[in-house]
Amino acid sequence: MKTEKKATDLCRQLKANQATRDIPVILITADVESRKLDAGAVDCIAKPIVPAILRARIKTHLALRQKTAELREANLKIETLSIKMAKELTVGHEIQKRIVPSDFPAFPDRDEFDVYATLQPAREFEGDFYDFFLIGEDRFCFCLGKVAGKGLQAALFMSVAKTVIKSRAGDDFSTASILTHVNEQLSAVNPAAMSVKLFMGILNVKSGRLRYTNAGHNPAYRKRETGDLERLDRIHGPVIGIARGMVYREDHTTLSKNDTLLLFSDGVARAGRDGDQAYSEKRLNEILSGPHYRSVRHLVRTAISEMNDSSGAGDRTEDATLLAVQFVRNPEEKDGPKLELTIPNLLTENARVKEHFDTFAEHYGIPDQIRLKMHVVIDELLTNIISYAYLDDETHDISIKVELSADRLKVSMVDDGIPFNPLGMETPDTELALEERKIGGLGIHLVRKMMDRVSYRRRIDKNVITALKLLPAAEQ
Repeated sequence: MKTEKKATDLCRQLKANQATRDIPVILITADVESRKLDAGAVDCIAKPIVPAILRARIKTHLALRQKTAELREANLKIETLSIKMAKELTVGHEIQKRIVPSDFPAFPDRDEFDVYATLQPAREFEGDFYDFFLIGEDRFCFCLGKVAGKGLQAALFMSVAKTVIKSRAGDDFSTASILTHVNEQLSAVNPAAMSVKLFMGILNVKSGRLRYTNAGHNPAYRKRETGDLERLDRIHGPVIGIARGMVYREDHTTLSKNDTLLLFSDGVARAGRDGDQAYSEKRLNEILSGPHYRSVRHLVRTAISEMNDSSGAGDRTEDATLLAVQFVRNPEEKDGPKLELTIPNLLTENARVKEHFDTFAEHYGIPDQIRLKMHVVIDELLTNIISYAYLDDETHDISIKVELSADRLKVSMVDDGIPFNPLGMETPDTELALEERKIGGLGIHLVRKMMDRVSYRRRIDKNVITALKLLPAAEQ
């Protein structure tokens, strides 16, 4: 008994020591029914010893120890991988959140069109994205896509895809040409064989002319002001990024006033709880065919709200993305008359611009009241550009364009000066006495008061400022 007690005490000591606790211990005892396992032994063998049994037990417990260690290592790897995947999902969602426009109204200074979009992410990163931006003054580009893949790699691929699309669209007005180029670029840097479903459109916001290409994506819907619904269901090429040498096609149509386009992702078309009827594209069709919506914002929010009621926002396994564009003006059959000038950055040029504008205004019957307001506007905008946009003494060109249409007169100026937004000047307090007012800002304040819309944007390395005045017939 003393020998057995020493053995159990030794076993307890081994198990208490971190360096030896994992060594399997087999106790040899005369009483196999005793509670020797309480000491931490993995097994007990009764005397007398049978060598074959002892060898078999030792072999079994060594193998068991090895498997236990392997299982522990596997569990550690799984735990590490889970943490890594969680981090990747977090990073993926963060990239997704950052690259899609989220400020609405997106173009408060434009009255030719309206746009609204939303992206509701799934529990796991799914790769939906959308984008929209102006190409010059007259073309509005928009797209909605989905990367086939998960995690950080898919998120980065999504970001690259969006960047290549926007870069190419800067000087290319063909959706077919743009996506053919994008496919070449992405296919060349795609070792993981990921792909992008994409619907892309470019809308001329003056004429209503729409070019669009569907690269393996869901069709878009067009809702006319009359309530008629049209499904733009032609596929112009396969998903992007898989094979080089693909040539994509495009279709054309012309939007009428208040026509609306709706783009949607798989997560909208297939939303639904298990066992219940899915939200489905059919339901989306019913919503579009329903009552008149106050705005594209109202339309998108209604569709998303009904989808969440159907599927449960927290149970979503796919991203749900909707983008709606509405053309809100009568299309012009052809461009109206234009006056285009290029002048050096000299204040003495203001008088020459005024003379050219007066000739233009007289020829096309622009009312004197509007003509005189435009004198002030042109003079003030040019003076600000010449005075503040250049840091050197070199000669720079300033491009001026005056455009006349049936309902509006627009002047735009483009310069290559430093980023300078004259509209950012603080509006002066006109109720203060002259000696109490801050210097500057009064001229721009007058421009804002005289025009129906004034906007500024930085386009690559150019400043672009635009002022628009609605003509009397349009104001009635």
